[in-house]
Amino acid sequence: MKTSSIFISTALAALLAGPALAQTSSKNDQNVSRTLSTVPVAPEGLGLQLGGGVTGFTRQAARDTFGTGGYWDLRAVAGTNSFLGGEVAYVGSARDANASGLTGNAALLGNGAEAVARVNLPLQAGTFRVEPFLFGGVGWTYYQIVNSDTNASNIKDHANAFVVPFGGGVSAVYDHLILDARFTYRSVFDDKLVASGNNDSLDLQNWSVGLTLGYQL
Repeated sequence: MKTSSIFISTALAALLAGPALAQTSSKNDQNVSRTLSTVPVAPEGLGLQLGGGVTGFTRQAARDTFGTGGYWDLRAVAGTNSFLGGEVAYVGSARDANASGLTGNAALLGNGAEAVARVNLPLQAGTFRVEPFLFGGVGWTYYQIVNSDTNASNIKDHANAFVVPFGGGVSAVYDHLILDARFTYRSVFDDKLVASGNNDSLDLQNWSVGLTLGYQL
């Protein structure tokens, strides 16, 4: 009898709690939908970000010549509070260089500029916002060999390259402070930095993973 009473009490509690939980879940879904419905589509909001991370080449031949290195960037973001946005950035990088005919503490230094379009999903909770995003665009990188005593290798002292950066990440925004984590893949075209025979050049496609800190204006 006691067991039956406990079973009946538990069943009644579940029946009463079910609609309450469903109503709470429905309210949360409505709050998220209502919040997203107020987000503008066109770019709105500006941010400045500074950061860096790790970068490397994807092809084995390039990895045999240049080591995994570091990168740094400074970017301006338009559309921090909207579904659509864009970025312009300065991107620098440095990697060790190792090739026959290259002496000293040689390194490959890269400096360039990029412009990308960005799609955001701003999820707001009070003064805190989490914003997953995707991006893609175009850019340019100027590569040069530095810290080399002599260069009799098949690597040019300097070369320009056209790049197509794309990737994704997530931003966490509290009040005006921004923490941004991202992965970028760069397809590289028209690069003549390293001759690889048959009038061809070494493939310099590369990746980077990093963090930025920023301020939302």
